[in-house]
Amino acid sequence: MFLLGHMCWGYIIGKATSSAFHVKVNPYLLLFLGAIPDVDLLLGIFGIQHRTWTHSILIWSLIFVPLFIKYRAAGAPYYVSIIQHIAFGDSIIGSITPLWPISNVDLGLGYNLLSIQNIMLEAAGVALFFVVALRSKNERIFLFEKRKGAALAILPIIPLLGFILFAYFYGLTNGFAEHNLFKSGKLLYSTPAIIANRLFPIEVVMHVVVATFLSASLFCKLRRAKETPSNIERGT
Repeated sequence: MFLLGHMCWGYIIGKATSSAFHVKVNPYLLLFLGAIPDVDLLLGIFGIQHRTWTHSILIWSLIFVPLFIKYRAAGAPYYVSIIQHIAFGDSIIGSITPLWPISNVDLGLGYNLLSIQNIMLEAAGVALFFVVALRSKNERIFLFEKRKGAALAILPIIPLLGFILFAYFYGLTNGFAEHNLFKSGKLLYSTPAIIANRLFPIEVVMHVVVATFLSASLFCKLRRAKETPSNIERGT
């Protein structure tokens, strides 16, 4: 999946988990954590290969042990948001090694990143994201009316904008490669083919739509933060 699909499905599955455990969650964190395993694309300088350390269910489970001890069920939605990236998104596109580094067993359906199956799955994720985010009155209030949370609102916007810039200025990746920031040759060499695919514009439009929605949420929070409590109470 592209970042957008990981983020939207992380939000959807994370929200479902929060409802099951009756705990509150931050929607911005769910979105951001849904994409966080792909941070390894920027860690080539440290010798970290794509779909290794940050794509291991075993490693993430160990990381969350102290969080579960401290926060108990409240940590479950965030854990699930990360794990779905690996067990759901990446197992459909290509393959995963869920028990890396103790096992190199690959699992996955092996669909192409720009296959119609993946695009439809990502489109479904975007549609469900808007349904879940806008159907709940409390969620709408949090996203567009509450003053708190502006700092976290930036988190999911960054990877979406990064994808858009990367897609249209992929020549920059040559500079990244020269500085050893990207270790994944497949990513670098396949970028021109990806952006030339006839389905790629659909993916870009979906990224832009969600990025615009989240930017509007951030703008509303920043505007509300500038208002004085007395003005908010009077509705001015």
